[in-house]
Amino acid sequence: MPAVGGPERLVLGRGAYLADRPPDGALEVAFVRSPFPHARIGRISGAGATAADLGARDLSWPPLAREAARYVGEPVAAVWAEDRYRAEDLADAVDVEYEPLPPDPPRVLFERELGGGALDAAMSRAAVVVERELRAARQAPLPLEGRGVAAAWAGGRLTIWSSTQVPEVVRRGLGLALDLDESAVRVLVPDVGGGFGLKAHLFAEEVVVAALAVRLGRPVRWVEDRRENLLAGVHAHDNVVRLRVGASAGGRLLAVDAEVTADAGAYPVHPFTASLEPMTIAPALFAAYDLEALRVRARAVSSHRCPVGASRGVGTNTAVFATERAVDLVAAALGMDPLEVRRRSAIGGLPRATLGGRELDSGDYGALLDRLERAAGYAALRREQAAARAGGRLFGIGLALFNEHSGTGAAEYRQRGLSEVSGLDACRVVVGPGGRVEVRVSSVEIGQGLAGTCRLVAARELGVAPERIDVVMGDTDRCPAGTGAFVSRGAVGLLDSVVGACREAAARDLEPGTDVVRTVDPRQVFPAGAHLAVVEVDPVGLVPRVLRYVAVEDCGTVVDEAAVAGQVRGGVAMGIGQVLLEESVYDADGQPLCSTLLDYLVPAAVDVPAVEMDHVVSPSPRTALGSKGVGEAGTIGAFGAVANAVCDAVAPLGAEVSRLPFSPQRLFDAVAEGAEKRAPPRG
Repeated sequence: MPAVGGPERLVLGRGAYLADRPPDGALEVAFVRSPFPHARIGRISGAGATAADLGARDLSWPPLAREAARYVGEPVAAVWAEDRYRAEDLADAVDVEYEPLPPDPPRVLFERELGGGALDAAMSRAAVVVERELRAARQAPLPLEGRGVAAAWAGGRLTIWSSTQVPEVVRRGLGLALDLDESAVRVLVPDVGGGFGLKAHLFAEEVVVAALAVRLGRPVRWVEDRRENLLAGVHAHDNVVRLRVGASAGGRLLAVDAEVTADAGAYPVHPFTASLEPMTIAPALFAAYDLEALRVRARAVSSHRCPVGASRGVGTNTAVFATERAVDLVAAALGMDPLEVRRRSAIGGLPRATLGGRELDSGDYGALLDRLERAAGYAALRREQAAARAGGRLFGIGLALFNEHSGTGAAEYRQRGLSEVSGLDACRVVVGPGGRVEVRVSSVEIGQGLAGTCRLVAARELGVAPERIDVVMGDTDRCPAGTGAFVSRGAVGLLDSVVGACREAAARDLEPGTDVVRTVDPRQVFPAGAHLAVVEVDPVGLVPRVLRYVAVEDCGTVVDEAAVAGQVRGGVAMGIGQVLLEESVYDADGQPLCSTLLDYLVPAAVDVPAVEMDHVVSPSPRTALGSKGVGEAGTIGAFGAVANAVCDAVAPLGAEVSRLPFSPQRLFDAVAEGAEKRAPPRG
């Protein structure tokens, strides 16, 4: 695998994505997918391979459906041909006998309770108690490039090319599925056109393609189209949070009693299991606030829908949406300014543990709110809002205060029962005979600018020009084993491993032949932020538009300013889309209604304002550079700030919205309900 070049290579159209370079002589695969959410599978005729033909072991779910299909889009059979056009024609010609079945009752796949403090006593002292049910929509991660995998079998070794965030997870998973020693599997990662968590899994299609390469003795490739991506790539969120929140008359949050239900879909995902969403939501609820008592009961349940997996922010998005809506509702009940309620309850005295179990490492949440107040010109904004409302405009201001976990290590994954995620990060520094330095890392470049940051940090630590450094990623033969690229871990364990390996290499005076490996088991760290959004809702069409967005971040030490800015801006854009537009809708019979981008709506450039950005820097004592990660902050913050701004805009109409996305239809229904409640009784 060649060294990873700079971003200008991609801008100039010189990228090499999986679809660009198939292995020589590769057969193209197409999948036959179930049109039913639940159906018994009978005779299959015309297929190249069915579950019985593969001989592959099930991981989280069967590579090809066996006795029954459990969601629309589940792979049932595979065919192959010399080109994709013929393969798709063959797939269309496959005849599958289906016997539609009624839906199974939902099964509880995971359940846990956490919290602390005397809940009943704290709640009994509350001057106000707010109770709500809030829903986060089922959504798609939707990277620009869909999934894809190619495989070749030669000399007793399996070579895999995959558009993945987790080469070691793919390597180990394929070894388990195909009964191969890990040393017999090599995973190569080409340029990746975005991941957003979607590509942090081992998929059924990857197992099938690998098994076919072994069986056929020829290279085999599958490249996902957008319809497959929307139907059968993992989905995200689809959570319900029921909250009871008690607060004092002075605006202090006292106690929270919450119940979280996460729809995990038809199967648990590999390698994260069904605990992924509920066990991310639960400790993230009210994690930025100083409570006296907290109880969260969290569970995951099955359904006949696409499996739910990782997506940027995972359950923290839902947690911040529910938390920040509740804080605004408390403020309204008390007649207080929402910023002041947050200020009075913001957690302090760090480092400390939250009642939800987060071991917060560093930060100043009051300073985040103060900086946001100044950066946004908050008092002037409220005056502008008053004038706008006097003129009949639906003008809203929304706030969010939050933290997120980053750089999860081995201990945390084992506590959650995850055995297939190592939690380790690693770097190998090799000095060549000409003085060039290879920095080989266990992570991959998925468009987040990680390669450039690694080069920048290595140059600083080694005291050499960046031009002398080649960053190598995405080759399990050349790079050390590690976890991959997700949970913003690049700025935590990975940079720690780069710093450690480079410092040792520098101590040897960069002698040619120097070969140093540093493996790090990071401790979780907690970036934080305070965001503000200004939204205006059209009074006729009830279409919300974000006019202004201000983000104040604490990602610890800012290692690469340009990369941080890009991550925050991109994250905010994604969050705006998920709060206002995006939803993977199913009908009552389990049929998906959003299988194209005509139905699954995403934001355009005109929907996203410029993001004003500032920082509070509180270096983490747990990382070598004090950095804490920032890849998911923009999305997480928008789930609170944009949602609150929309609700604030329509509040004068007596409307309250509690289910994402906040589409014009949902706003229309909320306004109609508010008008009905305010109408005088008839007769």
